[in-house]
Amino acid sequence: MLPSLVAEDLRRALATYLTTSFALADDDVREELDAFLERPGSRLFRGPYLRVRTPFREAKKGWEAALDWHPDEFTPYTHQAAAWQRLSSKGGRQPEPTIVTTGTGSGKTESFLVPILDHCARARAAGQRGVKALLLYPMNALADDQARRIDDFLATEEALKDVTAGIYIGGASGPRKASDEDENEPGSYGRDIGSTSLAGDPTVKKLITDRDVIRADPPDILLTNYKMLDLLLQRIPDVPLWQSDSLAYVVLDEFHTYDGAQGTDVAMLLRRLGAAIGAAREGRPLGDITPVATSATLGGSVPDGPVAEGPERSDRELLLEFAEKVFGTPFSDAALVGEDRLLPKEVVDEPNFLLPSPAPAALAALPDPLDDESALVELARLMLGQPITDPLQVGAKLKQHILVKAILDVAGSTPVTVPEIAREFAQRGGGPAWDEAARSDPGVLGCVSYVDL
Repeated sequence: MLPSLVAEDLRRALATYLTTSFALADDDVREELDAFLERPGSRLFRGPYLRVRTPFREAKKGWEAALDWHPDEFTPYTHQAAAWQRLSSKGGRQPEPTIVTTGTGSGKTESFLVPILDHCARARAAGQRGVKALLLYPMNALADDQARRIDDFLATEEALKDVTAGIYIGGASGPRKASDEDENEPGSYGRDIGSTSLAGDPTVKKLITDRDVIRADPPDILLTNYKMLDLLLQRIPDVPLWQSDSLAYVVLDEFHTYDGAQGTDVAMLLRRLGAAIGAAREGRPLGDITPVATSATLGGSVPDGPVAEGPERSDRELLLEFAEKVFGTPFSDAALVGEDRLLPKEVVDEPNFLLPSPAPAALAALPDPLDDESALVELARLMLGQPITDPLQVGAKLKQHILVKAILDVAGSTPVTVPEIAREFAQRGGGPAWDEAARSDPGVLGCVSYVDL
């Protein structure tokens, strides 16, 4: 699926809907309406807007010193290494409140999960029992997905063989047990919210889904949602979960979803949690428990630098204030860990002006190279002048193409429209065919997807 072509299909569908919903009897007026809806400059439809992001920057050497354990053959991005440094408990260090605000596909989960697993392995080796990290998710599907990733780590990493994790989001792994329900004892049972799809899944190796097992021997890492946590703090059978003082991390994934009344509910819930485990103290409802939040929403709007002063309040300042209200813990400016991407000049090579400039219609006619291997060969022939079959070799050589540099220059920092990109292509050696095609042939929208491998 090419989003640019889907956008054009959506525009056409909306135009058809408007013309059929507001059918006009007068032929001349109807024709004018049709022309208005189809006219590119009518301003009824804007976009689509495109933005080409460069890869995330990898961390410099020395990041390993923050942890005793990290995944084998894994080099973190700069923002991941920064989060690891803040969340590390190595050497008795007190982890620091952290908010990871980076884009989709940036490895936000690993940003907090790796130091948490490292802490749990060290605490287990020291004989500490009980829940050490509480991971809260707004949706059960997210909890299930993250639980699978944790299970993979626990099943494959020798250093984590003694670490345990459990998911408690409703839906027991077997029939209801007496311990789950007692109508004669108020507060001992509440209706479960949602269910996990992992109970009884043969691909799950070490993750605990049985409630009785979780209660009898609380796991090091507990995944749940905030509605279920509300019940776990009320029900008598779940009291064993909170009898240890081992809790070191509370993580709110997708932090931007906790707004309005839901944010207030979660804030009160965290204060109840701190009181239930005896961690709360004056001015710090969670005590020394480290709060962690992740969000993709503000990844591009949280620049490095100090919090803005004056009447204009930045997104950065508002996010820090919101986090302090929810967790009841001070967040310094350094608590915000944003993304760090390579500059366009670090991605592309010196341009090879001998490479051919393909016609936009030829590129637009190609199938998706991700679905059709022959399309990749044809793409290489059009862009590089030779039918290369190796995707890595094609990608390496495309970094020398002048059009690749053009698209990074024009769409690498801010969203732009396709005509803006096409005009840049025309000026960079593509010729006027690109500018003309962007205005006359909607199919040219797909060209950017091929150029941007």
